[in-house]
Amino acid sequence: MLRCGSVAAVVVLSMVSGSAGLAAPPGMVLIPSGVFEMGCHNPPSPDDCPPDELPLHAVLVDAFYIDVYEVTNEQYTVALNWWYGEGSIDDPSGHDGMVLDSVTGTVYCGTTESVPSYNRITWAAGTFGVTPGNEDHPVVVVTWHGAAAYANWRSDQEQKERCYPGIDQDPPVWDCDFAANGYRLPTEAEWEYAARGGKHDPYYMYPWGDGIDGTIANYQTSGDPYEDAVEIETTPVGFYNGCLHQKADFNWPGSAATFQTSDGANDYGLHDMIGNVWEWCNDWHDSTYYAISPWDNPRGPGSGTHHARRGSTFHGGVPSQRNARRWRGPDDTPYNSVGFRLVSTRSRGACCLPDDTCGAHLTEAECNTVSGIYEGDGTRCECAPEPSVPAISGVGLGIMLVGLAAVGGVVFGRSKRAVA
Repeated sequence: MLRCGSVAAVVVLSMVSGSAGLAAPPGMVLIPSGVFEMGCHNPPSPDDCPPDELPLHAVLVDAFYIDVYEVTNEQYTVALNWWYGEGSIDDPSGHDGMVLDSVTGTVYCGTTESVPSYNRITWAAGTFGVTPGNEDHPVVVVTWHGAAAYANWRSDQEQKERCYPGIDQDPPVWDCDFAANGYRLPTEAEWEYAARGGKHDPYYMYPWGDGIDGTIANYQTSGDPYEDAVEIETTPVGFYNGCLHQKADFNWPGSAATFQTSDGANDYGLHDMIGNVWEWCNDWHDSTYYAISPWDNPRGPGSGTHHARRGSTFHGGVPSQRNARRWRGPDDTPYNSVGFRLVSTRSRGACCLPDDTCGAHLTEAECNTVSGIYEGDGTRCECAPEPSVPAISGVGLGIMLVGLAAVGGVVFGRSKRAVA
């Protein structure tokens, strides 16, 4: 049982996670593959789904790993100090407190020297730090590029392949290599699928259900003890965990001695999927994309001017705190209400099953568990063409699949021939 005190305990305990006996990367959990109906199921007001959340459309999402929590100030400053030590970012004092790539000049984030009331990252005596008490709050005033660069940094630390291999070029190239085994920002489809927590019958408005109040998420006028902060009113990641929190443990700016939270985690164990801060996604934003979205792992438009954000924020009202809510922002602009979390593509391939059918989206370990013959990473079953799927809700989507493997993969009753 988690101690109802500093959320730092929650972050530490999350560093070893897994599913079905397979170890997840540190701080992440496995999201199983599956199909869901993406878009607005629950209008913020009657008959009023925002047009960019329509039409409802069925989407297949491969299994992936995702951070349980948003990346924190403390985690991001570890990368900043590493980059500065390697000479890959400049002294922010020469750029009005902004952190820039030393070769390309790309803006990564701000510091208290650049936007004092907005930021919690400090710069003094050649070292990045965090203003006291904000170590476990989500990092903000970070650009889309700064989030992608952090994903590469984490990949480097764990000796994994970079998902953004071109960012050190001049000019940098920010295209994502989805085949790489490192870390990246989630697609919009992955983000919404994870936020819904596997609840697809019925579809709910929020990650946990259809009700919301100030004890379960951080939104505008929610009444949390951080609302008295100046300009930025984030709560520590995982703060809404069902505990009775003590001011003595958190030193929040509000006067309340205690604050009782409800458990805001969804059924995948993910915290702060709505509220607290917007989260950068990998996709370019297009308000009409849902009308042309592919069925199989959509990755957004090929180009654009703004990247997508999901999850809403501490200064968004209740109507914006929804699983389906979409927004966007310029890549190079740091905001006081935008952060991020990372995902990692799960290695998978085609598995020839004992009955001569083909299991798709399985890891080698899962294939071995069902006595199959693994065809290799990156392969996929040769299945029928993508089905034409009407915009229907609930169990009707189940007819599109022949079955779901018990280990979380998708099994199609097709030829066992695998293709690259």
